[in-house]
Amino acid sequence: MIFWVKRNWIWLVALAVVAIGAGLGIFKKQPAAASRVTADKFMQPGPTENEPAIVSKNFPVVCGFKGELADGGHKEAEGKLVPFVIGDIITLEAEALNATEYRWMVNGEVIKEKDSEWSRVEVRDYEVKQAGELRISVQVRGSDPASVSQPKEMVCKVQPLFIESFTPSLIEMNEDRCLTGGEFSMTVDMYEPICAGVDFYKFRYLVNDKPVRHPDVEPEKAEEGEWCEERDFRYTFPVSGIYSFKVEVRRADAKNVEVSKELAVPVTVADAILTSFDVYPQEFAPLDSKVGMSVFNISLSGKSLCRFGVKKVAADEFEWLPDSNGAVWGSSEREWMPREAGYYVLHVDVREAGKEQPDDFREIHYLVRDEGF
Repeated sequence: MIFWVKRNWIWLVALAVVAIGAGLGIFKKQPAAASRVTADKFMQPGPTENEPAIVSKNFPVVCGFKGELADGGHKEAEGKLVPFVIGDIITLEAEALNATEYRWMVNGEVIKEKDSEWSRVEVRDYEVKQAGELRISVQVRGSDPASVSQPKEMVCKVQPLFIESFTPSLIEMNEDRCLTGGEFSMTVDMYEPICAGVDFYKFRYLVNDKPVRHPDVEPEKAEEGEWCEERDFRYTFPVSGIYSFKVEVRRADAKNVEVSKELAVPVTVADAILTSFDVYPQEFAPLDSKVGMSVFNISLSGKSLCRFGVKKVAADEFEWLPDSNGAVWGSSEREWMPREAGYYVLHVDVREAGKEQPDDFREIHYLVRDEGF
């Protein structure tokens, strides 16, 4: 036996190494299996924020809102978006899959269709009766009434009313100038909701931030003060100066101002005014070329004088251009020959004949280019 062991000890060692290796392999393999079992039971990956929720086939789901709700207001023909206002009828619409019936809610109130919460009619019409936020939600269900989608929600804002525009009337040739004693007209244009009546809005006009009674308000309606139903307003300028105009609007059943709007540009009122100032060539001219300037001036007496000046933008004083007779004050046209390139201010004053101080002025920024470089 001893002789046999001595003769085959190398084989015995090899068998022992193989047995130990097999044992270690089995030992390491068991935890991996256990880990795999644990993962199968407790570590299944769920949907992440970037992955859409898995929806069973044919299960009803609301994809999103459409129409006016998606736009956040009424989109006009030219693309302008008008917000929702009191008196509006909002059409509630949504895009859904596998939907047979719809259920709409606004601020927690169910919007029924013929006394039914659920209806095959996809849309609802909702009348807006107050300003603020509207919290809108919709659910859909399939042919199986027990198969109901999660609610889809959104919030939209409602304004009390909306002024489309407040501008000088079309009859006004000059939107920012008028002679002393002249009359100036303006118009306010409102967005009209479907449920607004003829006398739905009240208006009050302010001149230089002071309320002014409308000239067409009848004496028997004077108890309303400066408030009226007129959407056109005209004002006669008593003296020269700068005038600003504002309109304030409220609903007839409201007590306070709900929205206001000002004319974009104040109106300059004087005894002599410049309705236009033209330069040719326009915007820029080459160095050492003639630049022509002309204005259209009007005055109370019909006799007004103009003076034209030029200066570099950084300069303090104007260089006054003489008229054909050599006088600084004169006709409504001048010519100028620039001798230096750069940015200039072109200026013109007008005054009524017999006055010393200008009544009105206009300015244009102008570029003279040295085209030899």
